[in-house]
Amino acid sequence: RLTCDGPHAETTVQDADRIAREQIGKIIFGTGDESLEERVVHGLAEANATLALAESCTGGLICHRVTNVSGASQVLLAGFVTYSNEAKQKSLGVRSETLAGHGAVSEATAREMAEGARRETGADYAIAVTGIAGPTGGSPEKPVGTVFIGMASPRRTLAMKFFNPFDRETFKQITSQQALEMLRRQIQKDASRQKNPIA
Repeated sequence: RLTCDGPHAETTVQDADRIAREQIGKIIFGTGDESLEERVVHGLAEANATLALAESCTGGLICHRVTNVSGASQVLLAGFVTYSNEAKQKSLGVRSETLAGHGAVSEATAREMAEGARRETGADYAIAVTGIAGPTGGSPEKPVGTVFIGMASPRRTLAMKFFNPFDRETFKQITSQQALEMLRRQIQKDASRQKNPIA
């Protein structure tokens, strides 16, 4: 938020806005009161693309945020809250070998959750989250706050590790923000690639 008083306030704010965009342009998703979930829903609609969600540690918060946006029904196909390992296997096709070898909170599981959500729904994009919200359940290798976010798209599947060592509610909110931002950037990349296929 940029504010200024005085006779040159308007030009000062414009200059500050230009500098901010030069420095942090990649992470600016909108202006005014537009939320990240609104930008994601509008981006999907503009691309005529669909979305599926597979959530564990966020308990449906990402789906809640997306469905708060008018027009979400045009892009969101389904949301899975697969809290248990059994649900991850049954609903998303996560392999028992993956869970046994890597654990529910792992890059491999996040990838398989995202791929499973996309496969089961036919969505263009799928986001998956699995992590340890705490305050219990952590280990030296995977402390409380560890989270993996997977994303499957027509071009690729990837997963990223984050560390959000906060109370449960804050953990869920930040994780949902990270997941939506990851999706926003991929939609933006894909849209840019369609406009400039040689780039």
